[in-house]
Amino acid sequence: FDEKVWIFPTFSAKYEQQVYFDAFSSTDLVTWEKHAHVLDTAAVKWAKRAMWAPSVVEKEGKYYYFFGANDIQSNAERGGIGVAVSDSPAGPFKDYLGKPLVDKFYNGAQPIDQFVFKDLDGRFYLIYGGW
Repeated sequence: FDEKVWIFPTFSAKYEQQVYFDAFSSTDLVTWEKHAHVLDTAAVKWAKRAMWAPSVVEKEGKYYYFFGANDIQSNAERGGIGVAVSDSPAGPFKDYLGKPLVDKFYNGAQPIDQFVFKDLDGRFYLIYGGW
């Protein structure tokens, strides 16, 4: 994005401490700039812990940040895959829907570990699933 390489990692900590994401950008792959707390639970009221595996895409000048939250183990729990939006890949990102985009186990797939990409035909795809 913006002629930079961006990395959007999961914060490595215990589940209860995984409540935010940082990002990193570089123009030369040697020098990196940290963008702290591009998204956190303050902006996503339904997310409480285990914020994982972000995937970011750009569409029409907006940046959409897909992430897993809460590591739900059944359809009775609140969590799943959320989406946040920002005008910049550096954030801050805000919850786009006010609820998870995918909040249930469909076809046996736990709603985590999402990846979003734009195909050559311009369509976007969401691939996800644990278990």
